[in-house]
Amino acid sequence: MQTNRMEFIHRKLPLMTVLLIVIILSLLLFLVGLMVGYGILHSPIEVLNPGTWTHILKLTGAA
Repeated sequence: MQTNRMEFIHRKLPLMTVLLIVIILSLLLFLVGLMVGYGILHSPIEVLNPGTWTHILKLTGAA
């Protein structure tokens, strides 16, 4: 006699928690990348200054 039992996959972390962790890590790594890239020529902390972004947008013609 054969029984048809479904096996359930139990996650250690819920899917939404994993997605939230991935999004937070992505944003953190994006900021670190900006700081490293901008830090080659200038101070890395200045990349977080809104005045830097208005200057960059003016240089590229986006604003």
